[in-house]
Amino acid sequence: MAFDAAGAAGLEQFTLLAKNARGRACVALIQQVLSNKKLFVFRELLDMPNVEALKDSEHMEHYELLRIFSFGTYNDYLARKDELPDLTPQQMNKLRKLTVVSLAHRFKNIPYDTLIQDLGVSTVREVEDILIDTIYSGLVQGKLDQKSRCFVVKYAVGRDTRHEDIDDMIQKLSNWKAQSAEICEKINTILTLAEKQEVEEWTREENIRSMMAARAGERGKGFASGAASLRSGEDFAMYAEAGPRRGAPSKQRMHSMGRKGRM
Repeated sequence: MAFDAAGAAGLEQFTLLAKNARGRACVALIQQVLSNKKLFVFRELLDMPNVEALKDSEHMEHYELLRIFSFGTYNDYLARKDELPDLTPQQMNKLRKLTVVSLAHRFKNIPYDTLIQDLGVSTVREVEDILIDTIYSGLVQGKLDQKSRCFVVKYAVGRDTRHEDIDDMIQKLSNWKAQSAEICEKINTILTLAEKQEVEEWTREENIRSMMAARAGERGKGFASGAASLRSGEDFAMYAEAGPRRGAPSKQRMHSMGRKGRM
């Protein structure tokens, strides 16, 4: 997405600046990053040596605030609000949008009641305004279902990952790989069975064609024999209808000749 490219390029500029920023200059850099409307990933900045050095200094709260924007939610901020810097309106809006992203990874349909609680708002109108703003920022895709009072998630960008979450991600990927291999094996079994059935069907059809051809040949021979017999019968009938050949005495003449002989 365009969000990924713009966010990465923008963050790279700040990481380069962080190489030489120390103390208050590093704090000011963090504030700029958290207020930037196009930046929603912070892990590379968080891992910069000069930024990490803040956690053991008088500016520790700014490092912790950056960690919350990297991995946490709006409620995580509220739980530690007294020990963290105050948020500007822009920063609060950004953290709420990041909270929507986290919820989108947990729920396929996010209930409005959950959003009201986790975003720290009191009305559905406020929830929908934040959702629309999050969609326009390219962080999530989905549908506002007012009838069911939920946000139907279609897509959500990935957030920064903790080091301690990497082992869990590897395990999930291993499980996915094993499940994929099992599915592929089942598909191959189905394909093999289908090919076998196709060959058997083709063989059966060929046998049927051979049988039909043989029967057609037998019927052809029988027809030829019957036609020959029929031809012989027709010749006899034609001879009978034509009468005796010339020169052969008829029955009446033979009878007359017999009488003359007796006389």
